[in-house]
Amino acid sequence: MRELRRDRLCAAVAAGALAALVGCSDAPAPDGAFLENAAILVPGVGVANDDCRTGVCRHNENCDMTRFDGAIWLVHRTALSQVLGPNSSLRVYRSEDGRSFELQSIIPAVNGRDIRDPSFYQRDGRLFIKAITRLPGIGLRDTAVDSISIETHSDDGRAWSMPTDIGPVRFGFWRVTETGGTLYSAAYEDGDLRVVLFRSQDGLHWERGAEIYGVSEDTPLETELVVVPSGRMLGLVRMDGTDPELSGNRRLRTKVCWATPPYDAWDCPQELEGVRLDGPVAFWWRGRLFVIARKHLGLDNRKRTALYEITGELDGGPIGIFEHGEVPSAGDTSYAGVAAIDDHRFATAWYSSDVVLDPPWVSGIFIGSDIWQAVIDASHLPRP
Repeated sequence: MRELRRDRLCAAVAAGALAALVGCSDAPAPDGAFLENAAILVPGVGVANDDCRTGVCRHNENCDMTRFDGAIWLVHRTALSQVLGPNSSLRVYRSEDGRSFELQSIIPAVNGRDIRDPSFYQRDGRLFIKAITRLPGIGLRDTAVDSISIETHSDDGRAWSMPTDIGPVRFGFWRVTETGGTLYSAAYEDGDLRVVLFRSQDGLHWERGAEIYGVSEDTPLETELVVVPSGRMLGLVRMDGTDPELSGNRRLRTKVCWATPPYDAWDCPQELEGVRLDGPVAFWWRGRLFVIARKHLGLDNRKRTALYEITGELDGGPIGIFEHGEVPSAGDTSYAGVAAIDDHRFATAWYSSDVVLDPPWVSGIFIGSDIWQAVIDASHLPRP
């Protein structure tokens, strides 16, 4: 299945740099290419299975990656579409090299609720997965879905505990970060009304803290937290704004928020104009800060996944953003994971609709999507 799709993709893009990125043998690598061995890891496009609690279905999405117990781990959601429902599960994989992955466990949705947006974190030698569960249906702007954030944990990545609630109803945790022995997550309120900081000492019990950003007219939601070397915390807040902005065909903005330890007060002095970081994941390399997120083309609702670098004053001052390029992606896409392989290479995974079909996002959320994987060679990323 993977090789058939690669042949089809190569035929479509043989004249361009994308052909080299996906491993087409007759295409030379472009100078400075940062992506190696991009390929489909979990095919979804064309899959007919409709039992998403036990097998892979057509719509695969929401990746995360981490290093644990000497290996690289990947998790993603599978379902029939983006529509909320209990016919969904999380699939957990392990890799020794960041290229070849083996399925370790399936975590099905429970209690008649949807499950999505998994991310890893670790505490006391155990691997945790955070996820968001919601009521079935179509929850535009996460309205009336009664979000509950949950955790499940494992000693070996194969046997997982029963999911347990970790947050109040109507708050969805984004990615978890750790600093000074404390775990933190930004959670957005149903309706995408505001973003609030939560913290934990053990990964099981979480306390609500300060509001990060609360201008509901901006429709704030997924917020990536990054601890900079000085100890300050940076929050990159996705803002969907008005209905036209939601589709990505109007004004695009990401709010920039900062806090100093103990992170009890936040200031949001800046917006990144022209870019909205949907489903962001950040990672550091040699003092440089990168983010993989959804890119909005503004043309008939088309989307891509792109690698960005945060520039400027990474200690509370004004920052900028620079795009290094796109990865093979189209339609409903992004929500990547990243994990270090060595001192300059990173395994990454993301999801995408059929890259040849290139559907608009609004239809991509209802059709098939694949999990892609690749290796980022950070040594090939020029300074902005």
